[in-house]
Amino acid sequence: MRFRCVASLFVVGLMLAAAPVARGDTPRTARVQAALEAWLADRAPVEKVTGIGAYISFGDPGPAIEAFAGKVGSGSQEPPVSQDTLFQMGSTSKSFTAALILKLEAAGRLSIDDRLGKWLPQYPAWKDVSIRRLLNMTSGIPNYSETEAMSRIWVRQGTRELTAEDLVKLAYPTGTGDPPASSGYHYSNTNYILAGMIAAKAAGRSYRDLVHQMVIEAVGLDSTFYEDGAYPAAVVARLAHGYFDNPACADYQPNCTRSWNLPLMGRDVRGMNTSWAQAAGGAIADARDVDRWMRAVFAGRVVPAKQQAEWMALVSTKTGEPIADVSADDPRGFSLGLAKGILGPIGAQWFYQGETLGYRTLYVWFQKENIMITLQTNSQPAADADKLHDVLGTIYQIVRDGAK
Repeated sequence: MRFRCVASLFVVGLMLAAAPVARGDTPRTARVQAALEAWLADRAPVEKVTGIGAYISFGDPGPAIEAFAGKVGSGSQEPPVSQDTLFQMGSTSKSFTAALILKLEAAGRLSIDDRLGKWLPQYPAWKDVSIRRLLNMTSGIPNYSETEAMSRIWVRQGTRELTAEDLVKLAYPTGTGDPPASSGYHYSNTNYILAGMIAAKAAGRSYRDLVHQMVIEAVGLDSTFYEDGAYPAAVVARLAHGYFDNPACADYQPNCTRSWNLPLMGRDVRGMNTSWAQAAGGAIADARDVDRWMRAVFAGRVVPAKQQAEWMALVSTKTGEPIADVSADDPRGFSLGLAKGILGPIGAQWFYQGETLGYRTLYVWFQKENIMITLQTNSQPAADADKLHDVLGTIYQIVRDGAK
């Protein structure tokens, strides 16, 4: 199981769903609403999704479109998805960890070229890995969330409270049955757990408190939440139910015929403890706040110019080497918790699809038109069943054509 940035090839939809204009809505908003409803009707049986939310902005500050379809869960009495509904952000909140590290660098507390051995000497096997390589996924460190031990915890101990140290232990080499190290670019959630631990040590405060002070409060995110473990009941009450429907084998299952995660199939994961994600993707938000945060990031309003340049510096996901930009020959790049790619006919864009066991959050920033589209939904299907990018393409066509 992966909770990561999904580098799908986006295809812009050419056919728009027809629907009457809803009372009080502009024609463009009604078309977005119709697109969500059409996608949900088509994909619900396949992706086990019950609801979807969308937020589309045209500058910051600026006008926006907000639309929803479906219900927060599969029960007959569940309420509709609304402005009050929250979803797990998954790996889109890796950008929180990158922001903390870069803010601490700007304050003189660390350098992103510091080695792991300086800050976390308890992991000598990784002592020469720099913080930069943690954040851009070129460290070679294995991914704890692909291990059998992690799957056993999800299946058998879903409410267990885990520490960052517990998660790192799942990937740290012991000499017996170790998950494989890698070279070049390799997406590993362990990198961000380690980076979160470094941020906490450098600041002398918990990762949780740093996120609240330096991200949520600093940017004014009023519907974004982060806890290292279980969330308060008031937050969970706003969280959509999330459904796991992914039979894929984990990366570390050789000759796999049956996924370690198969017992999770069909399970509502809303009540599971999100301490298994933490600094690698444990935040909860609505689409409006995801938009607000990412616009602050891309506008350079989170860190000083030096750190902003470091934040945007790409490595190729093909080679792991630095690249100035993506290209036809090298179409995918990863920076520090951010991704850029050539997304089919819509060209090179900054984007991210974060996943947890039962949720997806996807944003794309169309820099040229200054349009940002954010989508959230409440299932995690197999990769070949995931068509969230289809409705994003349809919405992009709607808002682009409407702006002409």
